[in-house]
Amino acid sequence: MDGNRKVIMAVGAHTGDAQLTMGMLLAKHAQMGDKVVIVDLTAGERGCPKDKTVEEFRAYNVDCARQFAEALGGESVVFDVPDGELYDSKEIEIRLARLMREYQVDAVLYHWKNSIHKDHIQAHTITENAVFFASLPTFELDGLKPAPIRQFLCAENWEDAEGFEAQYFFDVTDAYPLWEKAIKLLWLSEHSTSMKYLRYYDALSVTRGALVRKDRATCFCTTQPRKIVMESL
Repeated sequence: MDGNRKVIMAVGAHTGDAQLTMGMLLAKHAQMGDKVVIVDLTAGERGCPKDKTVEEFRAYNVDCARQFAEALGGESVVFDVPDGELYDSKEIEIRLARLMREYQVDAVLYHWKNSIHKDHIQAHTITENAVFFASLPTFELDGLKPAPIRQFLCAENWEDAEGFEAQYFFDVTDAYPLWEKAIKLLWLSEHSTSMKYLRYYDALSVTRGALVRKDRATCFCTTQPRKIVMESL
């Protein structure tokens, strides 16, 4: 990218995962002028409400993901993998790695390795291996330059809580209104009957913010045992 503009890619197992758990930080970077790319490995269509078919809900979720990304001035990519049938393979790793190279990604946000949801576990492995292929200079991939990935961090997700330790705290106070407006474009944020998603992540941002003396914060981790307050990626 030109100048100091970064490219931030967020990878979620389903439409809604990245937007909910990584969205506040994405909104912050969007406000800083960085490029935001959100990749949903599935559309999460099997969590459809009673008034929609699975096919209808997939199309709806894909459109909502597009609207969310556009609200942040970014781009949305939704893979054509059926919800609940996400499995790690070299094919999907390379497909994601190719996107990382095409966009020349600087930082990647993705799922933590442990989860109660099998798709999330697969998404973690797929993304880590895609980062490897995307950034490896000696790996030939359609003539594309290696992606300049400098950071890859795992988001805090209520379904991925086992072993997660908040290490990186980002002040997202100023970005919260943009995220709140954008996340309401997704059906599950306020209408899911299984989880009050917006309420949960709203409260979590206040709680995490209090720990670092900010109004709102969002947290990420790596395998390194440390706690750091950061301004941006």
